[in-house]
Amino acid sequence: MRAILVIVLIVSGLWGGYWFIGSRAMEQAAGGWFAAQQGDPLRAEQQGITVTGFPNRFDLTVTEPRLTDTQTGIGWAAPFAQVFMMTWKPWHVIATLPQEQTLTLPGQDIALTSTLIQGSLVVVPGTSLELDRTAIAGDGVNLRSSAGWEVAAATARFGSRRAPDRATAHEVALDMTTLTTPAAFRMALAQRSDLPEQIDQLRLDTVLGLSAPLDRHSATTRPRLTDITLREGLLRWGDLVLSAQGTLTPATDGTPEGRIDIRVENWRELVPVLIATGLVTDQTSQTLTRALELYAGQGSDPTVLTIPLSFQQGWMNLGPLPLGPAPRLF
Repeated sequence: MRAILVIVLIVSGLWGGYWFIGSRAMEQAAGGWFAAQQGDPLRAEQQGITVTGFPNRFDLTVTEPRLTDTQTGIGWAAPFAQVFMMTWKPWHVIATLPQEQTLTLPGQDIALTSTLIQGSLVVVPGTSLELDRTAIAGDGVNLRSSAGWEVAAATARFGSRRAPDRATAHEVALDMTTLTTPAAFRMALAQRSDLPEQIDQLRLDTVLGLSAPLDRHSATTRPRLTDITLREGLLRWGDLVLSAQGTLTPATDGTPEGRIDIRVENWRELVPVLIATGLVTDQTSQTLTRALELYAGQGSDPTVLTIPLSFQQGWMNLGPLPLGPAPRLF
């Protein structure tokens, strides 16, 4: 028994020493990272770093973190951020974020509130710390912009993982339910459609090609999009069901080139949506409706529309109909 007690004491002492050394290293590494980000291109600020969780976890808490990309003006801030790692598996990180956060975009600040946001991140063991996969789950998510718009979702799920067949590509998925659109859009749509105020489901399943791996060198390599493959896009909104798939690549000016094949059930409900978003005017809506009737009439079901959304030379076209300038995605 005395020998067993001695062994237990030795192992406990070694484990305690490992936790102490590991916690100090983690605290110093986090503080050093924040100190190193002086605004070229990332500026990082915080008001305190602590590590707890003895003996089986490293629980890192950062008080008032603030991250700003000085080149784009995009930023994020929160009252705190917490990261949890098991002592025997430090490459698997679990994070908890506060119910109130702030996103800064050029020209506006966005208040992000939720009843719960949790996430996990797994990196490839090694010195580069390359991102392997992520998962984020949020309930009662609400985005309110200083520009005057607001959107909300009952649930939001985001996930990504390294593509198995491409070294620098990631598979990215997003699923949102009971999505509430901005009030101005709802008012404009209500004048033209009987669609419900809330979107039932929005789902995206994509593969994003990147110019460099997502790892600890990303602040220097600045990975950029090289292509987008939409494996599945799905929108369920009352009687309107829209699905899509296709591939886009960048033009020299950053606008997309390629096409997305779209299938729309009860397509007549789509026209008021396009008007409310400003993609189509009231004056051209009748012309659009007649053109879509011709497209739908070529199939077996006149309520189902199959049509390409094409991007070429900086412009968007829905079938033969021009929609206007294409957005910059790359």
